[in-house]
Amino acid sequence: MSRPDLKVSFCGFQCENPFLLAASPVSRFGEMIERAFRMGWAGAVTKSVSLAQDLPDHSLSPRFAGIGLGGSGLTAPYKGGLANIDFRIDQSVEKTMADYALLKSRYPDKFLAISLKAEFDQKQWQHLAGLATAAGADAIELCLSCPDPCGEGGSCAGGSIGQNPQSVKEVVTWVQSATYLPVMVKLSAHVANLAAIGLAAQEGGAAALTAINTLKSISGIDLATLSPFPTIEGMSAAAGLSGAAIKPIAQFCLDELAGEPSLQLQLSAAGGVTCAQDAIEFLLLGARTVQVTTQIMLEGYGLIEDLRDGLAAFMEKHRFRTVEELVGAIRPKLARSSKELSRRQQLIAQIDADLCIGCGRCYLACRDGAYQAIEFHPDRTVRVDSEKCAGCGLCRITCPVPAAIRFTAKEEHTEGSA
Repeated sequence: MSRPDLKVSFCGFQCENPFLLAASPVSRFGEMIERAFRMGWAGAVTKSVSLAQDLPDHSLSPRFAGIGLGGSGLTAPYKGGLANIDFRIDQSVEKTMADYALLKSRYPDKFLAISLKAEFDQKQWQHLAGLATAAGADAIELCLSCPDPCGEGGSCAGGSIGQNPQSVKEVVTWVQSATYLPVMVKLSAHVANLAAIGLAAQEGGAAALTAINTLKSISGIDLATLSPFPTIEGMSAAAGLSGAAIKPIAQFCLDELAGEPSLQLQLSAAGGVTCAQDAIEFLLLGARTVQVTTQIMLEGYGLIEDLRDGLAAFMEKHRFRTVEELVGAIRPKLARSSKELSRRQQLIAQIDADLCIGCGRCYLACRDGAYQAIEFHPDRTVRVDSEKCAGCGLCRITCPVPAAIRFTAKEEHTEGSA
């Protein structure tokens, strides 16, 4: 089998691989994006351009907070997520657009979408769309979902534009009338029906959807000072949460969009990608491109090597020749509800006595969180009660030893195995 083809078509552009910088601090300036392009990223969605950039004030300082896997403000190198309370570029709109125009002229074979953000105001959106078009962008992404409010009045009074289907449709229509470029819409998970928002974008003329933006969050509290993070003169505010912590939510949202039969738009995934496996999962769910931010902020643009090599190795192992074949490949295995899943399968845990280290974690988890089906003896050996075990899987999740616990059908259970 020849080496897999990583190219993918997105918004009418042939991308060399499915990996893009997301609209975020990692795509703020042309010089930054250029370094990423040289390292192998197929494209970028720029940090959102807003007319607020021309205001004579400063960005918030500090603006980031690390989200630990337990407690707040942990100093461990790895964080469960990253919170951000400021969303503007620190230079004028004119200079920013000139920066992106120069970048695109230097890298015509790289995909460049310029992200835009504005209040619920037709003139603002169309003005920005005109600037993005003149800069030579390949597409425009509309940020309708940041954790900051839209303008006064109109059909978007209160909340973000992306929470109102009619507002989404109107903004997309405004922008479409001001540009010939394909329009992407970045969606928020803070809605009751994401598919309805996606359909509204489609009705307005969008070409693609990005799911999802950051999630509204509180970044934790410093228990020494009783001040919330990130602390600005003793105060803080709700932030946008990104990183590994939001991956399951991002995947649920992508599944909701990909599973809507009336939605025909291309999908770009964003939210929680830390490695090649994460990216592959999003592709299998139906995304054509995968956008990354937080892990780049932790590791640098060199992350692209892991993403490309990991994707190629996976495709070779599973005999996928192209990314096109991979996109949405597991969709037939996803039910729309757990009610559609079979209850015929009944499993039971088997604990390998040779691998078990006698830590007792499975016992405690089963005793206090499941079916009280695991016995823990004084000699630190364990035994599964086949009558009580329901095969829920909690014991394997808590076990620190890979492969020490496996599951078989109840009729195959061997009493002496644990």
